[in-house]
Order: sequence, then structure tokens, then C-alpha cells
Amino acid sequence: MRIGYLYDLQVFPPKGGNHRHVLELVEGFLASGHSVLVVDDETLPGVTNYKDTPEELRSFIENIDVLYVRIDARFIRHWQVLTDCMRLIGLQPVIWEINSPANENLAYSWLGGKIATSNKKEGYVRTLRRKFHALRQFPGIWLEERYRRPLSKNVAAAICVSEAVARYAGDELKIDDITVLPNGGPIITESEILARRLRRQRTGFTVLYSGSAIYPWQGLDSLSQVIKLAVVKAPDITFVLAVNKKVPALSESGNVVILEGLGQEEVRDAICAADVCVALIPEWPWSKYGFHGSPTKLFEYMAFMVPVLTSNHSQMRDIIKDGEDGLLTENDPEGILEKLLYIKANPGQAEKIGKQAWLKVQREFNWKHNVTETLVVFKRALTNISD
Repeated sequence: MRIGYLYDLQVFPPKGGNHRHVLELVEGFLASGHSVLVVDDETLPGVTNYKDTPEELRSFIENIDVLYVRIDARFIRHWQVLTDCMRLIGLQPVIWEINSPANENLAYSWLGGKIATSNKKEGYVRTLRRKFHALRQFPGIWLEERYRRPLSKNVAAAICVSEAVARYAGDELKIDDITVLPNGGPIITESEILARRLRRQRTGFTVLYSGSAIYPWQGLDSLSQVIKLAVVKAPDITFVLAVNKKVPALSESGNVVILEGLGQEEVRDAICAADVCVALIPEWPWSKYGFHGSPTKLFEYMAFMVPVLTSNHSQMRDIIKDGEDGLLTENDPEGILEKLLYIKANPGQAEKIGKQAWLKVQREFNWKHNVTETLVVFKRALTNISD
């Protein structure tokens, strides 16, 4: 199969979850014997790249069997390559990989008032700035959804990262054939996990946060309050913050270790060196679909057989069975610390939870499974076209 994959970013080397998603799928398609054609990405190994000229875009469309398009919060009405390809497409089926509605842009307005690790109450001026920022987003979001709806009439099927996004695809975009495929983790053997654990140098109970120190929707503001509590209530817990870049607001207390700019393998070693990993996600009350994301870090933690503590809502609650293959918590500092202390006091149960999480990723929530199921959608769409 010749898969035309459109995504409006360069994904290699990967710098975030969105890059990792594209890269894992492309590598999986190639490993399955298919060819992948892209536009404006000369960095990705193994693909055939086309430029965004009219002649090359026509050639791109002529040489694919299916067009697969990554849709996220960025406005596709500004994405001329997609507009041109949707106009040029012939009988080839179009599949949209939908990661979010356009209203994800309001995350900056609703959560941007929280400095990532601030314990201070938001001031009046900052509140007004957030509201003004939100008001400025509404016209663009309305225009974007208005643009997406008629374009989606030519979409044969959608692959959505969460049930929330699936509701959006059905309710707003009126797409009938919808498959939900959350993000995944790598398939890792027990022997590799053991080898990484043997590299651990830090002693004592360790909690790992991996992600950005800039974006407040990654929950580091909640964790910072837990860290402050733990200084008094659990001073023997060490919090390791593996962040892409240090910011002035990051905690510098004695129970915190900051690891900056780690590569993927270094992050995986840090996961294996932890006793528990946290993925704290705030709720999104401004959206009727709630939090609609699929946190890649959640599956990465689970894949390495480490207990994960995550927020008790949205996809996290759908995937994690509390006390069996992970721990769920409300996003309050006292409750989070209580769950961490439970893991600390029950190492046997922690080991069982980590093992069950690893098994869950082995069985279903892995990139290989996602590649297989995505190809099933492609083949079904091609069959429907031929019929």
C-alpha cells in the first residue's frame, strides 16, 4: 500500500508526543512493507518526500492509495497543502487522524494564568489577561470549525485518540466511520527493563515527572504543591523532574532533582530508576468534550513496568483500573501525596501494579497495535471505494 501521510510539522528527531506519534506510525507502516509518501519533510528516514509545489502535489496524490491526515488544534484553514490535496484527491479514500477539536487553543487562556510550578493565587490582572486572550480565540475557533465541517464530508473514516475526540468527530464533523486508538507505548522485554533498573544510582523512594516545565496543562503546578507538602510530611521522598528546559519557577528545594534536556533513552532510564511516575492532568471545563487528550507519557511509564499515578478523569480513568494496573487520584495535593505514600508503604503491591500495567501495554496499548489497527481502517476504506 502507498500511504500518503500529511502532518504539518517535522517529526525527526522527535521532540514531543506529537512527533513520537507520527514517527511510530511511519516506522510501523514501513516495517509492515508499505511505502510512505509525505510533503515538506526531508528529515524523516525511509519516506518519499514531495515539495509543496502544484506539480509535486499532483504527483503526490497520483502516487498514493490512501491519504492519511493528522488533524490537531492548529488551524487547517491556514494549511494550504491540505486544502490543495483535498481538492486534488480522486478516488483515493481520505482518513483523518483527529487529535483535538480547534478549541484546544483555549487551554492557553484557561490554564495559562498558572505558572507551571506556582503556588501563588492568580492575580486580578492575570485573570483579566486570560479572559481577554480567550475572547480573542473564539472567532478563529469558530471559523476553523466552520472550515472543517464541509471538508470532512470527503473523509471516509476518522481515527481518534480518545473517546472525547470521537464524540467531536461524530457530533461536529458528522463522520460515521470512527475508530478510537489512544496513544501507545513501546513493547519492552522484562530483561531490558531489568538492565535499565540496574543502572539506578539514586537510593530512597523516587517519584518521577517527565514532561514540560512550561505548559501548565501538564500538571506540574499540582505536583509542585505536593513537593511543598512532602518537605514536611515525607522528607525522605525524592522528586525527579525530567524537563525539557529549566524555568525560574521550578522548585529548588532539597527533595527535588532537576534533569534537563534528556534524550529519549535517558528519559527511559529515569523511568526505570523511579518507584512511581506521575501524569497529573487538569480537567478542561471550557470544553463540552472535557479533557480530550491521550497522554503519551502515561503509556511510556506503563511500558517500563513502573506504577503510574494519574488523574481520575477522562482517558486516564478509562484505561487505568485503580489499584490494579495504576493509581488514580483527584488533583488535590493531599490526595496525591496520600497515594504516593501508599505506594511507598506497599512495595509488593507496587510491583504487582507495575507488572499489570506492563502487560496491558504488551497486549493493547502499544504502537505496534496502533499500526495494525490503522492499516485495518485503510484497507476497509479501500474496500468500500472498490465496492
